Amino acid sequence: MQENSFGFAPENIRAVKDAIRLSSSPAGTLYGKTGTGQVKGQDVNGWFVGFIETDGSTCFFATNIKAEAGANGSRAAEITLSILSDSDFWP
Repeated sequence: MQENSFGFAPENIRAVKDAIRLSSSPAGTLYGKTGTGQVKGQDVNGWFVGFIETDGSTCFFATNIKAEAGANGSRAAEITLSILSDSDFWP
């Protein structure tokens, strides 16, 4: 999607990016999508993928967590944002 190597119409790329935009600041723009896998009603797999665009670069990230319960996309996002903040990639 970043380089549009599949040749999608630019307006479709913009629509997807608009849909997954989470936050913008002077530091750049954060995009992401979460997901949760369940087994027998328990959240056992959580993921968060996305990227940060700044004026000069793009940083991609992906986080996948697993547990017998409590592993969901929201938790994966919390972990990722904490790492990005601690690493000075995102405020």
